[in-house]
Amino acid sequence: GADRGRALIRRWLFLVLILLGLGLGASARAHDIGVTQAELTELENDAYEFSARIPPGMSSRHAGPELPGHCRFTSSPTGVQTPAARLWEFSCDGRLTANDEITLRWLRDGAMVSAQWRDGSSGRRLFANENGVIRVVLADLQAGSQSRLDAAGRYTVLGVEHILEGLDHLLFVLGLLLIVSTPSVRVMALVKTVTAFTVAHSLTLGLATLGHVDVPSRPVEAAIALSIVFLAMEVVRGWQGRESLTHRQPWLVAFGFGLLHGLGFAGALADVGLPQADIPVALLFFNVGVELGQLIFVAGVLSVRWLLVRIPWPYWAAYAPVYVIGVTGAYWVIERVVAMSSPI
Repeated sequence: GADRGRALIRRWLFLVLILLGLGLGASARAHDIGVTQAELTELENDAYEFSARIPPGMSSRHAGPELPGHCRFTSSPTGVQTPAARLWEFSCDGRLTANDEITLRWLRDGAMVSAQWRDGSSGRRLFANENGVIRVVLADLQAGSQSRLDAAGRYTVLGVEHILEGLDHLLFVLGLLLIVSTPSVRVMALVKTVTAFTVAHSLTLGLATLGHVDVPSRPVEAAIALSIVFLAMEVVRGWQGRESLTHRQPWLVAFGFGLLHGLGFAGALADVGLPQADIPVALLFFNVGVELGQLIFVAGVLSVRWLLVRIPWPYWAAYAPVYVIGVTGAYWVIERVVAMSSPI
């Protein structure tokens, strides 16, 4: 009776973990990680155009801009779709001033907004999403392009947000931590493994951003999901005493898959639409942000692990995080492979 009861509890627990994994997969799609390029152009007679280069399939995440009180749309408030972008036209009672703001309720990490004024001057700024709202401050655009220091801060924040909100990358890092936590691997392996992952994704991030590597994003995203499933399987194999190259040389596997994940990071940075002058700063500080976010996550996981090992758990409870990782990764593989065959 008692054994049967424990077996029943284990079955229900694994079912809950499967549902949790599916829920994590669905929630990962609720927030799109990326930056939208937008342009504000001043025309004659206090008229303006505001356009956004919306990625395929992202139309529902880009509602019309909310204008200052003295401005009104002269075309459809939902915008007009052109081959390259969605366009909104509006006019104001007098010119836009430094006190005006354009509000974007977009489900994106931010908007890279370029401005072209009638007097020939221009400006360009990256505005971050704060509490679900992107506020395009006209004072910043009228002041010209952002300083290198401001740009460095913006790209660092963008990198931190990308890794901490990129559940697929975090689950892969968690899988690496579980691999090096097996008894047969020394603690120093953790440093080597995380360093190898860092070096690898930094390499492909740089190559892709500079245009030396060009791989379609959909196969990359599907392969990243597959790497998560692979790691989950390797964790279980190690715990069962069936060690492989992954357990003997985890840094090598981390480096190989890190090259793949770097292409995924490059896709997020490519959304910004970097001009040539911004590439060195963006590449350096976006990567700094990614590493800061990764270190925050690793520190958090190790802290939780330190607390949990002091609690007497049944042996099968150790498999819980692995099932979550594996089920979520498998769900993403199916979802992303299906997306590859669907029209853009």
